[in-house]
Amino acid sequence: MTFMVLDENNHPCILPRMKPESSGDGERRYREAIARRKIRLDRKYVISCKQSEVPLSVPWDPCNQVYLSYNNVSALKMLVSKTDWVLASEINKVQLYTLEDGKFLSFKVEIIVSTDARQTFNLLSDLSRRTEWDGYYKECQLLQQVNEDDAIYHVVCTVSSTDGKLQDFIILASRRPPCDVGDPYVVAFRSVSLPAHPPCDEYTRGETLCSGFCIWSQGPMTKISYYNQFTPGIVSQVTTNISGLSTDFANTYQACEEFLLANTKDSNQP
Repeated sequence: MTFMVLDENNHPCILPRMKPESSGDGERRYREAIARRKIRLDRKYVISCKQSEVPLSVPWDPCNQVYLSYNNVSALKMLVSKTDWVLASEINKVQLYTLEDGKFLSFKVEIIVSTDARQTFNLLSDLSRRTEWDGYYKECQLLQQVNEDDAIYHVVCTVSSTDGKLQDFIILASRRPPCDVGDPYVVAFRSVSLPAHPPCDEYTRGETLCSGFCIWSQGPMTKISYYNQFTPGIVSQVTTNISGLSTDFANTYQACEEFLLANTKDSNQP
């Protein structure tokens, strides 16, 4: 059975967490139900990731860098503009949403922090500092500073692939300030391939199709939304959080908030 409670605006509300009976089979049945939900999500989401059977990375071409950077940002903005996001869980004010859009499946993590939006943008757009708060980032090395607003990084994640190796990525990061009042700061990521940094035996080369941050100023507060289109390499990680078997997303973005609060005075670069 699926239960849904709507508020006065017909938006779904988060139901209180169920507490299984401590005696008898209540606890066992509760755990089995969560496990079945994760299995169903894994099957559903793996099928929806068939687009990843072809390479997602685009070759980095300095002669075409303006187009590649523009496409990186516009792809994220198109994902942000979708309106059918469904709230999957909320823990300690960190909200996790999912979106089914044709053959693509995406997730969004949202949090509101008491920091300045521009300073938040400066900190989150420096991908080399993400290891300070994101436990999924093991290493991050700047490979090429393309221009003031675009850079290419080599990222090593703590998540292992099916072959037991850690995953690595070659990421194009494109940052853009707001174009108009009410627009967000944007930090977009996508995979690219560099001839000087081909896949190596030490890691399994992963790919991200479209991901990134949108940062909105809301008076003294700042709303941060992180978006990611599913790829097979992160399916289990996401479904574990959706099904309630893990609170990794909430823990990660609480750590992000602590990082921002501790470093806003040091983020005054232009």
